[in-house]
Amino acid sequence: MTPKLRELTARGRVLMARTASQALLGPVSGGMPRVYVRSIAERMHEPRIARHVSESLTRTEAVVERYDFPVGFPPRFRRSKAFDERHAYRLHDVLLSPHSGLIWLPGGPVLEESYGSLIRSLGWGDVRHEPLLPVRRLAGRPVVAFAPTGYYHWLLEVLPAAVFALSVEPEALLLMPRRVPAHVLAAAEHLVGPSRIVRLDDIAHVDSCVLAAVEPMSGFVQRAEIDRLRAAFPADPADVDAVYVSRLKDSKRALSNEAEVERVMRQAGVTVVYAQDLSFKEQRALFAGARTVIAPHGAGLANLVWAQRAERVIEIFPDSWFNDCYARLSRNLGIDYDYVLASPVAPLDRLDALVNEGAGAGY
Repeated sequence: MTPKLRELTARGRVLMARTASQALLGPVSGGMPRVYVRSIAERMHEPRIARHVSESLTRTEAVVERYDFPVGFPPRFRRSKAFDERHAYRLHDVLLSPHSGLIWLPGGPVLEESYGSLIRSLGWGDVRHEPLLPVRRLAGRPVVAFAPTGYYHWLLEVLPAAVFALSVEPEALLLMPRRVPAHVLAAAEHLVGPSRIVRLDDIAHVDSCVLAAVEPMSGFVQRAEIDRLRAAFPADPADVDAVYVSRLKDSKRALSNEAEVERVMRQAGVTVVYAQDLSFKEQRALFAGARTVIAPHGAGLANLVWAQRAERVIEIFPDSWFNDCYARLSRNLGIDYDYVLASPVAPLDRLDALVNEGAGAGY
């Protein structure tokens, strides 16, 4: 077989697979990589897009934010991020998922700004099944999605988007599934009150909604979003000095010697807390008041957005995992940051030194 024939055969197999996929899953779900809109603003010249958009607004300005880590920190700690200008849109006659916040036009395409990057849509946050769910017409008042994603993504992506959308449409309804975590419901009731919350498990075909575009690079949070969250959810700081956010109750994510770490923390006078046992209001108060925050890498550290008095953050990384999202969040807030790499050999040595002697230069 010649190289050209091999190429034609491979292309033919891809075409057959795509055709079969669309036959089974429909034009939106089966063809998402081909029929999604990365930027509504870029595609407004197309009549099929423009007729669903009544207004475009600037949500955040383009900006470069820098994270001033010590010289000794390795290059994997990213020092800057260029944020593009992001928009919000008043849309009409669209379909909206209460589960993820995904929005698409009748018959496609998917509006990717409603959910995040295409990598997320097809990878760890696969939502290709959602256009196949039953659809219910939801006529009347404008709607804003309030999807109950994992805590980190809900707090730092969904919540600030909803806050901005409500500033555009103050009388909008918040749409969410029937079953949501307590913190999601508490935040919704704080924002709009119980009477303006719509609980729906079907896909909503809405007359009007506000889409506040989500940052496509998950894990990067602009300072403007932090300020927006703080203004919408004021916190009364708790009277606490240093806290350790334990994962002892999370068997899948806890450190192998979590109980021993807790013991060391208590001996050093550090308050041990379990974030999952605290209400949304209590988490805000705790992080607003703490001067030192120590925690294994995990969603509990997303609460640093509420930090008002924090001077130090010490993060514990598993030896096989690294993500600098909380390091950048700390520096964005002007908080000194250091970290510990967990190790099966004397894993408490450096942590104990940091807690009792103060943060160093990192390694």
